[in-house]
Amino acid sequence: MEPLPSVAGLPFSFGRFTVTLAPEQPLRLPPYAGGMFRGAFGLALQRVVCVTRTFECAPCALRDRCIYPYVFETPPPSSTRVMRKYPAAPHPFVLEPPEPGGTVLPAGRPFPVGLTLVGKALRYLPHFVSAFEQAGQVGLGSRRVRCGVRAVEAGRDGRRWTLYSAEDRVFRAADPFEEHLRLELSAPERDGEPGAPSRVSLTLLTPLRIVYEERLSGDLPFHVLIRSLLRRLAHLSYFHCGGDPRTVAFRDWIASARGVRVAEHALAWRDWERYSSRQQTTMTLGGLVGTVTYAGHLAPFLPLLRLGQVIHAGKGTSFGLGRYRLAEDGSSAGGAEPAG
Repeated sequence: MEPLPSVAGLPFSFGRFTVTLAPEQPLRLPPYAGGMFRGAFGLALQRVVCVTRTFECAPCALRDRCIYPYVFETPPPSSTRVMRKYPAAPHPFVLEPPEPGGTVLPAGRPFPVGLTLVGKALRYLPHFVSAFEQAGQVGLGSRRVRCGVRAVEAGRDGRRWTLYSAEDRVFRAADPFEEHLRLELSAPERDGEPGAPSRVSLTLLTPLRIVYEERLSGDLPFHVLIRSLLRRLAHLSYFHCGGDPRTVAFRDWIASARGVRVAEHALAWRDWERYSSRQQTTMTLGGLVGTVTYAGHLAPFLPLLRLGQVIHAGKGTSFGLGRYRLAEDGSSAGGAEPAG
């Protein structure tokens, strides 16, 4: 991935990690495994951090100081200046389940789960790892297959370091792997990066769910994608990195994005179902998959598009939805084919 910007502007920080697990028995993955891992992880995190052992957040006097509500429910504080009408702010983490779904992982074969932590959530990496261990001990999937955490690695600048392993069970500091950015979003620059491409392609690797004009968008004009990325980045920065969304010139960026056209597309809608144990119902969470190529003056948008590969776009990102791969020469970015 190309380097991200480090100029004055909206602050943002994150760390990218890989949790490697291994099943004791064959583990069957659902068609999309994000729901399985997020559900197991959330339940385990609550068990790991709840000091009252009631596992009831709403009446708890420690709610405002507890890791679980902050990470998994993320209520906006009473003093918030944005998202006042929303019950939850963007979660400070993104899970990337193993691909492809609908397969059986052999017993003993390690598999990776990607984990991105944003801002203040990085200090809780040991709790995240403990939650993965707890979820693995309880078991994953309908057959409750036990999975052991083999290792946790940090990735940065194309290199990887082991922060935790099953052999020594010692947590090493994640601070050196936190990436700090300041994105200049006061207005789109006319020139942008020298030699920037006039075409880019996105491959949507997991279903992308973007709400535009109060409904899920069935196509992906460039300005709709940029609206989603700007809004998500601004809110993540505000709630988790101490940023001020008022520094983002939303109208200017959207107006500029309208000048970028869709050159090619092969997008389709893919439905994904998951069972919510909390709501005790089956939920359908469909979204767009496939590829789309944009053409126009793209230089100002490249830092945002690159960062979108880290934070994902749209709704359901904590499940791993909205993940995409960017190709900056306009060629296919590879990956998922559109599905009906």
